[in-house]
Amino acid sequence: MISPIDNRDKILLDLGKDQHVVTVRSQVYLADGRQFQFTESRHKLDKFHFVDYAKRNQK
Repeated sequence: MISPIDNRDKILLDLGKDQHVVTVRSQVYLADGRQFQFTESRHKLDKFHFVDYAKRNQK
């Protein structure tokens, strides 16, 4: 999703005149439904390229 920048983005990313970043959120759950991991990453608009690969085992 496209998000407005915040103060951390201004400090940590060399954004120039950009006022937005790409925000990617992911959640991973265990087999019993408990959340194991939550990740949020923020990326410069001009540098963002996303490739997703998921391998699932057959049951």
